[in-house]
Amino acid sequence: MQSKELDERQKEFKELLDHINELARNKLGYPVSLLTYLGVVDNEILGIKPETLANVLLNNVGDPFHDSETSLMEVKKHERKIIKILEKFYGLKPGEMKGYVTTGGTEGNFASLWWSKRYLITCEVETLIKYDNAIKLQTKEEQSLTAGLTKIPLNDFPNRAAHLQKIIDLRNAMNANKDIVQQLITPTVFFSKGHTHYSIPKIAEILHLNIRPVLPNDDGSIDLNSLKKEILLHMGSHPYSSVIVIANIGTTITGAIDDVPGIKKILEEFNPKPRYTIHMDGALTGFVLPIIKPFGEVANYFDALGVNTLAVSAHKYPGLSQPCGIILAKKDFFDKAFEKSERSVEYVGNILDVTITGSRSGLNVLMLYNALYTLGLHANNDKLKAMVEENIRVAKYLYEQLVKLYGREKVYYPYHFNVMFPRPSLDLAKKYQLMLTGDRATICVLTNVTKELVDQFIKDLKLDKEKAMNTVRSEYRIVALSKEHAKSTVDLFIKIFCDSEPITKHLNINYDEYRPYATEVVQKAIKDEMSMVVVDKKDKVIAAVIAEDMADPFTATEEKYPKMKPIISLLDELSRPFIEGRKFLKGKIAHLWIALVDPDYRGQGLSTTMDMECIKLAAQKGFEFAYAEFTNSISENVTHQFKVIELCNKITYDDFKMGKDSVPFKGLKGAAAAYIAAIRPGINMDALEHCYTRK
Repeated sequence: MQSKELDERQKEFKELLDHINELARNKLGYPVSLLTYLGVVDNEILGIKPETLANVLLNNVGDPFHDSETSLMEVKKHERKIIKILEKFYGLKPGEMKGYVTTGGTEGNFASLWWSKRYLITCEVETLIKYDNAIKLQTKEEQSLTAGLTKIPLNDFPNRAAHLQKIIDLRNAMNANKDIVQQLITPTVFFSKGHTHYSIPKIAEILHLNIRPVLPNDDGSIDLNSLKKEILLHMGSHPYSSVIVIANIGTTITGAIDDVPGIKKILEEFNPKPRYTIHMDGALTGFVLPIIKPFGEVANYFDALGVNTLAVSAHKYPGLSQPCGIILAKKDFFDKAFEKSERSVEYVGNILDVTITGSRSGLNVLMLYNALYTLGLHANNDKLKAMVEENIRVAKYLYEQLVKLYGREKVYYPYHFNVMFPRPSLDLAKKYQLMLTGDRATICVLTNVTKELVDQFIKDLKLDKEKAMNTVRSEYRIVALSKEHAKSTVDLFIKIFCDSEPITKHLNINYDEYRPYATEVVQKAIKDEMSMVVVDKKDKVIAAVIAEDMADPFTATEEKYPKMKPIISLLDELSRPFIEGRKFLKGKIAHLWIALVDPDYRGQGLSTTMDMECIKLAAQKGFEFAYAEFTNSISENVTHQFKVIELCNKITYDDFKMGKDSVPFKGLKGAAAAYIAAIRPGINMDALEHCYTRK
């Protein structure tokens, strides 16, 4: 930063402090006692010095575009400058943006949904008046008909019946109109299930909005096919209800960014088209949207994307020391939302309150204002761009270091700042304040995360991982699968495949439906004496690998397990190229076909350890090759352990057909794959032909 600019800002803040001090000395009205300003409450213990802007009340009440007439200890001028800078940053023309500085992402989302509801209702106000008038007329008519009924003799059954039918028909018509009015004043919010910020359902409840979760993609972004289906269902049952779509610009855990142009395209293609608005929840990534350019070159991030509102958390990026944020909106949208309302508050100087909190921290405004100028955003985005590029460089460095520890298959670097990896110990997670979800941990690489901090973390993580493995070895033992572990193995088998396996989940197979199949598989595995389990100190099975001789495979009967038919057909088709026309010799090829690890113990290498132990056992028994099918990419990564290996077949779930017309796994991402690998030293693929005879 040029020293001249810094000097000018210091001068500006000094003049502001003098002005605020003068106002404080003469304050008579308003119920604020200014104890910190007077020194009665000493904030210096917190590092806040007397005679500074941080030690005096700065209260921005209501709309920053309307200065108070008498409540003058405010900094709305600086708030307007913030909006002016961001207006240009996001590609809007001067005067096209409204908004205000919030307490954080939740308030930003709250203001957006409140404004959106007002906007959508205001757009339908003529229709609302029409149906409201109709209801008033019908109410009068009902009263008249009810009064008329008393004049018809009780024994005049035909006329009474006809009159009663008129009343019933009228009430039905009136209820239908009331339902339409209710739909018009109750928009429906669509959001990515399990990934949109937790505040959205809460806010929708407070504002009396309908909510409709949409299935996510694997990365947490909105599945556009699911969105289209949900809106179609919504329009069928609530044709008069407007639509609000929450688009995530960087989910908390994965950093996923919703396809906003795709969302807009879906909404625009409906016929009839619903009245809608799109809100971008950009808590973290929203601030750097024009830097990372997820939608390519976009001149105007509101008009081009069909968006009306954007919420950003300023304590996330640019990273202020106090929780705060900003809500931004297109001016024409904002003005429409409040055109039917006069929200002037007289006692605070006729301010217009279009905010959630009313009184807002002026200090937060000054900190955000100072941050934008320090980053040079009032002139250009060069400094911010360099910062983001450095963040991404360090994130990629972290990713590569984690890959060296866990393998590429267990480390997930989906977008920009977020890197995910197997969950470490709670002690390490606390030390580095990691985000924990299920069996994964997430690191968000922002400017505070340096290469040196990454190196320090990786060093600690290696020690943590080694400690965890030693704990596994000391507290758990690997044993052959036997009758005493049958029930525990069956229970684990059912839990893993019903809760975690993609193809089983897709078919909605429940525990009871899966149990007969799992039981029969485990019973045969015990008899074959080729399978292994990991048991804890209580003798509970926490991991297992089930194996058999290819010469004597388990044969599933479709009639016994009708819901398993698509899975059985898939596995049959997957194995066909390797099995067809061959009769396998006993003791030559081991079939490893099921690997199980309790979710509570994932990330400790148990799956790979068990696979290799089972392979070792098979090799000791004289087996030369191992054949295996994989139905998810994570399990498939064990293939990297083998030097001599060959892919036999691969089937994409979405393409698999059962018969001519049935596509049982339609819409399911991923694929099943089958491999053959040599497991004894010195064996190559040429030896495979000695393991079978031709049928």
